[in-house]
This record gives sequence, structure tokens and C-alpha cells, in this order.
Amino acid sequence: MSLRDSWYIAARSKDLKTRPMSAVLFGEKIVLFRGENDAPAALLDRCAHRNMELSRGRVKDGCVECSYHGWCYNASGTLTHVPSLGAEAKIPSHGVRSFPAIEQDGYIWVFPGNSIPKNSPYRFAHLEEAGWTSFRMKTRFAANVDSCLENFLDCPHTVFVHKGWFRNHDTRELMAHVRSGADFAEVEFAGEPLSGSVVSHLFFPRGKELKHTDRFLMPNVSRVDYDFGPSRHFIITSQCTPISEWETEVYTVMTFRFGVIGPLIRLVLEPMSRHIIQQDVEVLAAQTKQLQSMGGAQFAHVDTDLLGLKIQALRRKAERNGASGSAEVSESVAEREIRIRF
Repeated sequence: MSLRDSWYIAARSKDLKTRPMSAVLFGEKIVLFRGENDAPAALLDRCAHRNMELSRGRVKDGCVECSYHGWCYNASGTLTHVPSLGAEAKIPSHGVRSFPAIEQDGYIWVFPGNSIPKNSPYRFAHLEEAGWTSFRMKTRFAANVDSCLENFLDCPHTVFVHKGWFRNHDTRELMAHVRSGADFAEVEFAGEPLSGSVVSHLFFPRGKELKHTDRFLMPNVSRVDYDFGPSRHFIITSQCTPISEWETEVYTVMTFRFGVIGPLIRLVLEPMSRHIIQQDVEVLAAQTKQLQSMGGAQFAHVDTDLLGLKIQALRRKAERNGASGSAEVSESVAEREIRIRF
């Protein structure tokens, strides 16, 4: 697989209404619209005639109509109508590229690759399930996908970027069990103490063992679990859509189990989560500005950078496979243990 040969969120379902809308994936402009039976459709946002943005037009009879000369295209990108030729004319075969599109979990997913999709889009765990409460965030980062993914799964930065809010410095040592395979990397922390942060005080139960797991799932998903057992569990999942070399649209779903008062907890947890993610927006924007001014990355690494190198390695391998057309799949799982302090 290449990085393009996967499903990416292009828009929220609620944003795709009766008019077409523009989205960008991998620097390529795509028009989204609802075709027959209200099903989502995705085409290259460029009319074959004079290359006008189709997203400037309108939806007519399940097709997108160009605002310049009225050329119409259906969900498969086939040209269906050229007004200037008349109703009885033979329609020429000047179509535009179409992309597979699916509506799932409240999002419009698009497959920008050249291959045929072999699986369905990622499923957000416990979303809309009874006993679970959830909310969503859409955040634009001035950073590439690699940087976003590493940031979301990197614990040491939280002591400094989110100090007092999410985690405080703690000198106690704990063990990180790191596992990685052909399409994932994860770390489970053993013996993690609860910090004296605002989040910990308000939402984490005392006297219960914490199972904290951070996961990267190829090619663009991070998932963080704080699991205290059947009655208290928090899951933060982020899907990263590449907009351009230095921009990423991040769709985050926060799902948690907090008993019958879950909806009330959301009233406090959601604005707090938005504040915390904004802190990440600011620090990654500063990092990007520095990388651009210094001619790119010259990173140093230590053992406690638990997942960053593996995320980069898996994604670079996918890029090479896409370029060469050959994919090597290994079923082996590597494991290691690292001592770390937060």
C-alpha cells in the first residue's frame, strides 16, 4: 500500500448539505457533493471544459453542475449534460476523475489512491454506543501528519506543553512496553501514577488501577486509552488528513464511559479538551516555523521517544512501496521495554 491507498476523512457529514463543497487531500482539490439517494460523491475539483472549480457550482438531479458553462457530471465523473449542444446531442466523453466515497460515523471518507479499496474506513471505538458519551473536534494544524501523530502519542511533551492541565512532572519511574508490527505501533505503560493535573483530579478515579495504552494505526490514526475498568474509560482517537506538506486536518473523537452523568461530564471535559488541543496547535505551529526556517528536520532521538521513529518508518515504507509498486508485508511483531519518567 502507499499512503494514498487508504480512506481519509474529507469532511464532516453535517457540512455536506445541498451544495457542493471543496476539500483538499494530499494537495489535490476534490469536490464533494450528494448524488443519487443522497450518497456522497467525490470528483477532482476541475471541470474538463475550462477547468473551473466544480465546487463553485450546484447540485442538479444528483449531478454537480459547473458554474461556468453548465457542464454536469454524475458521481462516477461521467459527463451527462452540455447545455450548449442541445438536448438531443451526443454527449462527448470528457469526464473527470472520481474517487470512492463513503459516509460513516458522521464523516465523509474518500479514498484518494489509484487502487481499489480492499477494506472499509476506520471505525471509532464505542461511538454512539449505549453507556458511552462522545464529542468531536475538527482542528487544523500547521504541521505534517508525522508531527501530529507523534505529538498525540508522545507523553513527555505533556509535562511541558500541558503542564497543570493534563500532566505534571513526576520523578517516579515506570515501564513502557512497546510493540510494533507491519501496520501498527503501540505502547502500554505499567504502573503509571496519577498526576496532580486538572484532568486527573476531575475525571480519573482514585484507588483504581490505570491501564494506559497509546496506539498508532497505519497510515494516519492515533488512539489513546485511559482505562480504569468497566465504569471509567476514556478513548481519544484522531484521524489525520494531509492537506499539504505543512498542513493537516485532524478529526478527533473523544469517547468515554462515566456512568449516567456522562452528558454532564461532557460539559466540562469538552471545552477543557479543546483548550488542551489548542496548546498542541500552537507548539506544532512553532515547530513547523522553525523547521521551515532551518531547511528541514535534523532530529535527535532517545529511547524515551517511544513511537515517533516507528511512525516515520512505517509511513516512509508505505511511500516507497507506492512508488515502486512492490509491497513487503511482515507478520512479525517486535517488542521492547523502556524505562521512562513523566
